[in-house]
Amino acid sequence: MYKQAAKITLTSRAFHNTELGKFGEFITKLLRYDKYLPMNTGCEADETACKLARRWAYRVKKVPDNEAVIFFPTQNFWGRSITASGACDDPSRYHQFGPFTRGFELFNYNDIPNLEMHLKKTPTVAAVCIEAIQGEAGIIMPADGYLK
Repeated sequence: MYKQAAKITLTSRAFHNTELGKFGEFITKLLRYDKYLPMNTGCEADETACKLARRWAYRVKKVPDNEAVIFFPTQNFWGRSITASGACDDPSRYHQFGPFTRGFELFNYNDIPNLEMHLKKTPTVAAVCIEAIQGEAGIIMPADGYLK
C-alpha cells in the first residue's frame, strides 16, 4: 500500500504567490532573523553574496568604486556562470569564455600564510570566499584549524 506523499510547494520571489510570505515568516522566526533573501541555486546565492560583500565594502569600508576585491580559493567551484567561471583556476571553465567579472583573485586553498599575504597587500578586500570542503575535484579536506 502506498502512503500519500507530503504536500510540497515550490515557490519563487520572481512572481507573486501565497506561499512566499508564509515561508518568510516561518524562516525568519526559526532563525531569529528580521530579513532573508531566498535563492533558487547555489550560483545565484554566491553571486548575491558577492554583491552584498561589495556593497558593504563601498558603503562601510569606504573602498573606492569599482576597486573591491573578493578572494577565492584555488580549485573552487560554485557554479558555471560567467562570474563563477571567472573566479576559478580551471581552464575548462574559463578558457575562451571571458571577459569576466573584475575584482576576483585567487589564494591557495588550505594555505593560511598565502591568504594572509594576499590580505596584507590588498587594502580593498571586500570578502574571502571559503570552501570548508572542496568537492568538484574530489573530496578535498582542509588541514585541522583551517577554518579557525
